[in-house]
Amino acid sequence: MTRNLRHTGLTEQRHRGAARSNYSVAHKWLVGILAAASAALATSTSNANLLSNGNLDQTYQQEIVPGFFLPKPALWVNEGFRNNTGPYEDELSSEPWAGPAPTPVTVGDYGVFFKPFTGNLSTGDLAHGRLYQDVPGTPGLTYVLSGWAGAEPNYSGLIPGSPTESLFSIQFFDAASSPLGGAVLDLAAAGLGTPNGEPFSYKQFTLSATAPAGTANVRVMVSMVNAYANPAGGGQAFVVDDFELSAIPEPSALALLGAGLLAFLGIRRRR
Repeated sequence: MTRNLRHTGLTEQRHRGAARSNYSVAHKWLVGILAAASAALATSTSNANLLSNGNLDQTYQQEIVPGFFLPKPALWVNEGFRNNTGPYEDELSSEPWAGPAPTPVTVGDYGVFFKPFTGNLSTGDLAHGRLYQDVPGTPGLTYVLSGWAGAEPNYSGLIPGSPTESLFSIQFFDAASSPLGGAVLDLAAAGLGTPNGEPFSYKQFTLSATAPAGTANVRVMVSMVNAYANPAGGGQAFVVDDFELSAIPEPSALALLGAGLLAFLGIRRRR
C-alpha cells in the first residue's frame, strides 16, 4: 500500500513537472509572438507623420535667375521643366499667403504656390512642376497620404477640356530605385476648385496604397502637369499645404497579435 502511494505520488509529480514544462514552453512561445507583433505595430505606427517638414513651413532660398532668389520648401525635392525650353526654377515657391485657414495655421506659416502661368498653350511650351519627398518603406504596410490643395477660378487645371492635371500620388520603389506601383489622385476630379467659401476653395484630400513586396522607399508627390497661362487672365494660382503620411499596420501583424492574446488567455484558463 505504501509502495503504491509512493508510486502514485511520484507519477503526479512527474505530471505536474511536465505540465509546468509545457506551460513554460508555451509561455515563451507566446511571449515571442506577442513581442514580434508588438514590434511590427510599433514600427508601423511610431511616427504620426513620416514626412519631414510636412507642413512646408521650413524654407530655403533658391536662386531663380542670377541674383534673384525665392523661398522653397526645405527637405523636399522640387523639379520644374517646360516642354520646349526645358528645366527652370520658377515653377513654384513658398509663400506665406498660400496656406491660410482652413489649413492648419502656424507661426511662420507657408504654403506652396505652383505657377501655371509660366507655361504657354499657344506655343506648346507647357509647364510642369513636381514637389516630392522619399521616406523608407515597408512591404505590406498601407500608407495613407493627406494634404490640402486649392486653386483660383482661372487656374488652367480647372478649365473644361484642359490638358492640365493636378495630382497627389504615392509611389513605391525597390532598393534599386525601380518603380513598383502606387496610387494617384486626380484633384480636379476629386473636387479641386469647387467653391466652398474658403480661400482658394481649400480642401483636404486623402489617398492610400499598400506597399508591394520589395518596397524600400515610399515617394509622396504633388504634381502640376501641362499647365499654362489662362488667356482670360485673372487669378490662376494652384496652392498646397500641410501634408501627412502615416502607415497602417498590415493585417497579418494584427492577426498575429490577436492570435497570441487568445492563446495566452486559453493557457491561463487551463492552468
